[in-house]
Amino acid sequence: MQPTDAQEASGGKLRPWKKGATPALLATSMEGSKRTLQDYLGKPLILNFWASYCGPCRLEMPAFNMLMDLYSDKGLRVLAVNHGEMPARILQFLKAVPFNGEVLLDRSQTQMKAWSAYALPTSFVIDAKGQVRFWHVGEIDWSERDAQAKIQQVIEG
Repeated sequence: MQPTDAQEASGGKLRPWKKGATPALLATSMEGSKRTLQDYLGKPLILNFWASYCGPCRLEMPAFNMLMDLYSDKGLRVLAVNHGEMPARILQFLKAVPFNGEVLLDRSQTQMKAWSAYALPTSFVIDAKGQVRFWHVGEIDWSERDAQAKIQQVIEG
C-alpha cells in the first residue's frame, strides 16, 4: 500500500511538496491586522502551524530562533500560525518560550485544513516567490543535516 502524501511528510525529514499550488493563507497578526502569504514574498519563509498545548511545538520554537539567527543574512523568516487560541494564552506561552519570528492567529481554525495539515506542528518551507518547496508533519530536528541542506536549497533559489 502506497503512503499518502501526509504520511510520507511525517517521516522525520522535510519532504517535497507534491500538492500543486501553494495554498492561500489568511490569518491575523497579534495586533489585529489581516495577513496573507503575499505580505511575505521576497524572502524565504518557514510557515509553522502550532498551539501552546502542543509539546512538540514548544520544543521547536527555540530551533526556529536558531534558524533565524543562522540565516538572518539570507532573510529567512518564520511565521508561527497559532491554531485557534486566544491572544492572552499565546502571550503567556511566549513569556515562557521566547520566539523571535512573527506569530499569526487562526482563530477560525481553517488554515491547517487548507494547507493539508492534520497534526500539530506542521511546517512548510517556502521560497522567496511564495512556492512551498518542502513540508513536514510533526516535530523535526531543524539542526539535522538534511533539514539544513533543504533550507539552504530554498534560500539559494
